[in-house]
Amino acid sequence: MSFSFGFTSNDFEDDELVAQPEAFVESSKENENTTAYTNPLDSDFLLQAGVVQPNVEDLETILQSLKDVRLTFEEFRSPIYEKLLIRRELFDVKHQLMLETDTQSNDNSTELDILLGDTSEDLRKNIYEGGLKSWECSYDLVDLLSEKADRISNNIDAVMEIGCGTALPSEFLFRSALLRNDKSKVLKFVLTDYNASVLRLVTIPNLVITWAKTILTNAEWYALQKDECEDVPINSEELLLSSKLLAAFYNDIRSRNISVILISGSWGRKFSNLIHEVLSDSKKVLSLTSETIYQPDNLPVIAETILDIHKLPQTDVKTYVAAKDIYFGVGGSVTEFETYLDGKINSENLPIRSERFKVNSGLKRSIICIETNKISQ
Repeated sequence: MSFSFGFTSNDFEDDELVAQPEAFVESSKENENTTAYTNPLDSDFLLQAGVVQPNVEDLETILQSLKDVRLTFEEFRSPIYEKLLIRRELFDVKHQLMLETDTQSNDNSTELDILLGDTSEDLRKNIYEGGLKSWECSYDLVDLLSEKADRISNNIDAVMEIGCGTALPSEFLFRSALLRNDKSKVLKFVLTDYNASVLRLVTIPNLVITWAKTILTNAEWYALQKDECEDVPINSEELLLSSKLLAAFYNDIRSRNISVILISGSWGRKFSNLIHEVLSDSKKVLSLTSETIYQPDNLPVIAETILDIHKLPQTDVKTYVAAKDIYFGVGGSVTEFETYLDGKINSENLPIRSERFKVNSGLKRSIICIETNKISQ
């Protein structure tokens, strides 16, 4: 397998390899010396009081919470194939948060401070996982998916993005489905992020903007935003989420047999059980994740989550994991992830294979393809 836009499966240089952080090594040794093995999905720390438990968010409720919000957005292109992408501007998110601050509960004040940029942090474990920012590896996935768009569209009935944030890869596939306009084909998007606020503030707004820019005529663009007020200012770089526009979005995607399922909270056994429920009727699933292996503590959890998705009965699953080769200052690496993944595949004799490809970029990045090895079945 090769990707013509710059992925190769050549041998890696010695300086790309990184030793396992101490905490990860100690954890591995404990497993070797313990007769009762505990799957990382069942780890006690995932059930601690400070960890947000997984929950299926209601799409209609989120849409209602965005009523009368005016979104400012930017259009840009993926770095290699220059595919159109749209995302809500970060300053616009912060503006909405400041307007809502008076009604916020003190329970999420720390998350709110981080989202507003008051703490100068990109992420904080168990509080905020960086979902407002579009990270580099999500662009890599968009270019990869664009090369395979036609084949993907004919071979999947569900897209799942783990740690979606701005959800640019899913947004690309969502827009592709809108342009195909094949209402005979069912397509499910399962979008997950640790923070429910991220799903509300960027994930869904990005899909609504993409829908509006892709589907609406100029006349509809103006009419749906004006709703019952003709004096509302309308321009091409903002989108007012009127009741009429939100209803049109919801009803239109349903008429196209497109569904959007949102899950917030941490990974773990509860999360995996929810995934099995929402994908129980899916036969061909494309699983995507980018920039999620940066923490050594969570690396086994995301690996086990992916493997568990591949165990869906009567379902073909293909997964793409995009990541920086080494996360300096944080500890995670692609090498660690592969070591854990391959170890589980080999020790449990799983009918799964993985392959790693480099991305041509100044900062070393890779995409790992994980799929069922049908030859061995």
